[in-house]
Amino acid sequence: MDARIKELVDFTKDQWGLSEYYLGRHRLFRRLMLDGETLYFLNMEWFPNIYADWTDEEENPEGAASIDINIHSKEFHSAIFVQGLTYAENGVIFLNKDINEIKDWLTDFTGLNIEKDFVCQQTDEREFYFQEQWNGIPLSPSCSINVEFNENGELTFYSKNVSVLSKKKDLQDAFTLSLFSIGDIAKEQVVLAKFPEADGTMIVYGVEETYIRNDRNGSLPFMQEHGACRKNVNKILGWEEVREDTFERAYIQWGNVVSIDQAYLMEPDPDSLPITDEEVEKSIQAVIAFLQMKYPNDSGKWTLTYLSRENSYLHAYLEQNTAPTLFPGKLIVFLDTEGKVVNYMDKKELWDNLDVKEDEAIEMKVSKEEAFEKLQPYCTLTPYYVYDAHDKNWVLCGKLDCDYFVDVESGEVSKLGASFFIN
Repeated sequence: MDARIKELVDFTKDQWGLSEYYLGRHRLFRRLMLDGETLYFLNMEWFPNIYADWTDEEENPEGAASIDINIHSKEFHSAIFVQGLTYAENGVIFLNKDINEIKDWLTDFTGLNIEKDFVCQQTDEREFYFQEQWNGIPLSPSCSINVEFNENGELTFYSKNVSVLSKKKDLQDAFTLSLFSIGDIAKEQVVLAKFPEADGTMIVYGVEETYIRNDRNGSLPFMQEHGACRKNVNKILGWEEVREDTFERAYIQWGNVVSIDQAYLMEPDPDSLPITDEEVEKSIQAVIAFLQMKYPNDSGKWTLTYLSRENSYLHAYLEQNTAPTLFPGKLIVFLDTEGKVVNYMDKKELWDNLDVKEDEAIEMKVSKEEAFEKLQPYCTLTPYYVYDAHDKNWVLCGKLDCDYFVDVESGEVSKLGASFFIN
């Protein structure tokens, strides 16, 4: 074992009281942050000594511990004991089992000001959730911490996600937005959506979650991609000839395991690298060749909207130019590092598998404007500091959200269900 890894292993064993454990498996992996930084972690799977001959690769025994540590800062980012059982000696125990005790331990363990900078809530009898804030305003993405313990007060779950919150010290803006002042912007967030029911598909209007800038100068998406990994293309794809369909889907490796050299040289994650013009052109040609085989009659019907990187693959996002139904078709085509198409996802296949009726069978009786009037009383606008990955800066925004939808056939207003699909 590399001496640097052994040092981390010994440190972990001592920190978490794992004298009755042995290291069963370990691996190095990396994570790309929203600001483009690459962090490296060591994951360790510790098995209790009573399972000395454990060989199952798919499942860990009761009481096993999976622990992640940042190899450069030596910060622990998770410690999970299987099925809430621990054999740790002199491990973390909460005698009082209350939130004040949890806060004190977290302050000491993480070095963060938990009392001042976090909103704390008890989500269950023995589960606590902490979300970072600044001057009483939540952040997105935020540093969130989860802590759980068993009936004996022994810590069985700890997780602290990694964020980019070191650049927020000068945030002093006054929140001035109101639902009245952003009416036109909010109306644009009303979108058609659908979800399956037992007897078919329900088509609805819903409000797409978004962050509206406090200065009203645009908005930021609710879900942001990590790193400098997106390239807008917006090119209609056409061809004159078709190809014999010889395409075969390949298995996509989603893992992010890295070598010791990569980790300690702090090699940037390939997903953080800008997408070059050469890669764009190569991807366009590869996607056209793919469409010539799988969608031979669709020349001129698809637009390649943008490319992004994820897990060392290029993702090509395509959308139909003219939709035969209420919702345009969408494709995601995956290309490997050589620029070859290896797999794809077609939104239509998802709905076909659900065996729901076609959109044409649904009669639209409510307009977008009417839906907005119905939904407006249920909309909420919550102050948030949002990290703008493009400008690498924090921006005060209002989070526009709505937990209700309007059925396009009946005009009925209902609360969203867990199976809601935004299209």
